[in-house]
Amino acid sequence: MQKRIWVWLLPVSLLWACFGTPLKQHFEEMAGPSEAHWRGISLGESWEKVQEKEDKKALIALDSAFVKYHFHYSDSEYYEVQYQFFEGQLNEIYVQVFLDSEPRGEELTELAVAHFSKAWKQEALMDQGVYVLSKPAVVLEIMDESPFHGPGMVRLIIRPAPESKPQPKLPS
Repeated sequence: MQKRIWVWLLPVSLLWACFGTPLKQHFEEMAGPSEAHWRGISLGESWEKVQEKEDKKALIALDSAFVKYHFHYSDSEYYEVQYQFFEGQLNEIYVQVFLDSEPRGEELTELAVAHFSKAWKQEALMDQGVYVLSKPAVVLEIMDESPFHGPGMVRLIIRPAPESKPQPKLPS
C-alpha cells in the first residue's frame, strides 16, 4: 500500500518542482512586508531611500521623477514596478503584472485583494471591476485588466488619498 502512494506522489512532486514556485509565493515576495506599501517601501520616502531599498539588478529606467524596475519570474510571469516622485518624495507606486492567461490574471487579482485586505485589516470595496482599499492618507486600487489587455494583466496603483495629494507650490 505504501509503495502505491509513493508511486503516485513522486510524479506529482516532480511536476510541482518543474513548474516552479507558485504565483502566490511570487506575489508575496513582490508585495513585501505589510508594514510598508510595496516591497518594503512606503509613499513619502525619498528618491534615494527607494533606490537604497530596491533591487538594483532589476532597474530598467531612472529619472528624477520616476524609477522603473522589471522582475522576471518566467516568460509567462513578470512584474513591472514604477515609483513616481513629486518634489523628491515617493508619490505613487504603479505595478503591472503580466501573466500567460486570463484565469491567471483572475487568480492574481484574488491573491492581491486577499493579501492587502489582511495586511490593511479591511475588506476591499469593488466598483466597476476595481477593488479599492485605503489607509489613512493612502489608497490602493487593484484591477484585473486581462479582458482588455490580455492575456493576463493585473494593475495595482498605490497613491495618496485625494485629500492628502500634494499640491504644486506656487512661486511667492
